[in-house]
Amino acid sequence: MIIEMFLAALIGGAIGVAELIARYRDKPVAALLSPGGLLFALVNTGASVVALIAVTAAGWRFGLPYTMPPTALLVVRVIAAGLGSAAVLRMSFAPAQTTATGTGPVALLNGILRIADGELERKRALSRLSHNDLAELSFERDHAALAELCCHLMREFDLAEAQRLGGLAAELSARDDLTDADKLDCWGLELTRLVGERALRQAARRLRDRPHEEARAVPADDERLAPVAAEPDHPAEPATVPPPRPPLGKTSRLASHANGRTERKSFSDV
Repeated sequence: MIIEMFLAALIGGAIGVAELIARYRDKPVAALLSPGGLLFALVNTGASVVALIAVTAAGWRFGLPYTMPPTALLVVRVIAAGLGSAAVLRMSFAPAQTTATGTGPVALLNGILRIADGELERKRALSRLSHNDLAELSFERDHAALAELCCHLMREFDLAEAQRLGGLAAELSARDDLTDADKLDCWGLELTRLVGERALRQAARRLRDRPHEEARAVPADDERLAPVAAEPDHPAEPATVPPPRPPLGKTSRLASHANGRTERKSFSDV
């Protein structure tokens, strides 16, 4: 029974760890080792063990015949306990005619994830503000290119994340009470959450190494507003018609032979 409990706990813990890694892509190891991450994995592991004990005590066979070997029954019970406990923990109950947030076992996991979110956000902010990775950059000039580089580093980019980045860029651009450096710090914190500090540092270094003279020159206001001089009217020249070309003779598509046969001029001359 100890081995079955260990295997069920391994399945439940693997599901919890995979969810944490998918949620915190920039720092998965820090998320797993944080108190919130460890508690999240422990809850998933404990739920799998409890589910296996309940299934074994109830004597559920999941439709298997009694002629099946006991090993096969134990394997089915372990898999059902591991996957079933993960499904039960993520259940939510809500009225069908409302858009309110449902309640259920998922509220426990959401509370633990909020704890992990707070811990990771504090660590991320402290690490980001301790280094000036975006030195010599400007928010107004470089925020679009920086976001494009960071987004293309990701294999799959969620549409909701792109919309949120666009909304944040518009909001920061419209703020007059923040300096360009403050806006750049806020933008860097958001990009750090998506791609991590190392990727953001490399993207900033690449932008920093590029010469600023590559930007397209904008003409001065007086040049853009200068009226365009009207071109003088020229008398229309008569169109020259090329002389007709003489008709070409039809060439033979048959090779000449040395035996004196008459050469056919064309297949259409038959």
